[in-house]
Amino acid sequence: MLTLDRAHFDHMTGADRALQIEVLGLFRMQVEGWSAAMASANGWREAVHTLKGSARGIGLNALAAACEAAETSEDSEAGLHGVRVALNEALGALEQFAAEAA
Repeated sequence: MLTLDRAHFDHMTGADRALQIEVLGLFRMQVEGWSAAMASANGWREAVHTLKGSARGIGLNALAAACEAAETSEDSEAGLHGVRVALNEALGALEQFAAEAA
């Protein structure tokens, strides 16, 4: 599964590089809040659900899949570990994309 589906991202942003960089910046800013919420015993599911929707919107399919798996997992620690790994990979892919777009 692609970490970043560039065709989807291009479709959602009209392939406008300036808009894509702005969207990626907003996503990265929100990661801090989602990460803090995922550390909360009470708020992690909502954070993972929100992260899943944002990830799908910009084509971070592996991250969205990890979020979906965590939402349905009976082992929240394992599910959250998968989300954190996928999130780190997604952030790496976004950095690469931003470097290539510059």
